[in-house]
Order: sequence, then C-alpha cells, then structure tokens
Amino acid sequence: MCVDLNSIVVQVVLAMRGPSVAENRRLLGLLETALVREARLWKAPIFKSECVQSCDISSCQHQEMIMWLWDVNRRLHFCPETLALGVCILNRLLSIVKAQPKYLKCMAFTSLVLGAKINEEDEIIRSVSDLVAESGCCFSTAEIIRMERIILDKLHWDLYTSTPVDFLHIVRPSFAL
Repeated sequence: MCVDLNSIVVQVVLAMRGPSVAENRRLLGLLETALVREARLWKAPIFKSECVQSCDISSCQHQEMIMWLWDVNRRLHFCPETLALGVCILNRLLSIVKAQPKYLKCMAFTSLVLGAKINEEDEIIRSVSDLVAESGCCFSTAEIIRMERIILDKLHWDLYTSTPVDFLHIVRPSFAL
C-alpha cells in the first residue's frame, strides 16, 4: 500500500479518548500484528487495460463476482468476516494465477467456502453439497473440492490474512462510549 499504515495506526491509537495508556499499548500491539500479517500476505489483482493482469477477467467481471459473493454470503447466513476473507482469498489467487473467466465463479465460491471454514462455527458450515445447493450454484461437489485443493496449493495453505473487518474489530471497541 502507498500510505504509511504504521503512522496511521499510531495516529488512530493516539486520537482515541478514554482508554488508558495500557489499553492504548494493547490496541497498538493488536493493530501492528494485523498490519504485519496483512503486509506479508496482502495481494490484489492488478488491472491492466480493464483486465486482471495475465487473465481475461475484466474489472467489471471482478466487481460483479464480489457482489455475487456478497449475496451468497447473505443467503448462507455467514458473518461479514467470512465475506471479507473470501474476497481476500480470491484476490490473492487472482494475483498469482492465470485464470479464465469461465472458472471465476467457481474460484469465488470456493474462496468463500474456505473463508467459512476458517471463520464460521462448525454448526453453521454444512457439507459442500449442501452449500452448493443453498447458494444456487451449478457446481458439483467434486469441482469445489478440486478447486479447494488448487487454492490451498497456490496459497501454500496460508489462507488467513488481515481484512478491513479485522481492523474495524480492533479499533471499534476503543471508540465506544
């Protein structure tokens, strides 16, 4: 990212009224940890001439897929953190592989499923075949499982990265009255 996130974090923590010095130190530590994790893993697809670099996926298709993921996330009753992580997984994947548009929806849905496996309670997550049926997708269970393996392999099984929602969860309690 272009901006100096460390200085922004320090300014946010210093600008907070009310918390004690110890609480400010704790918040600063949490934010720094999240920033380090984000800096290590954060990747976004690079768009060149309206397409993701090295792919035939346009920025419009990418945006439509994010909106579709939002709708699927809502229908499956997943939390906002799951959507944020699913989008981060998808973006990281698109930044390192050459993807064809015909696989984009499967990649996006599988990214959301992987995000759910990390963020959601076990009782919320149903079988892959149930998730596919509830989402209205036309993928087979085998396609999703195959895509899971590809994503895990390409991302070296390191799926969790800090998302904007994580930063909100760290900072928000400090602004509560």
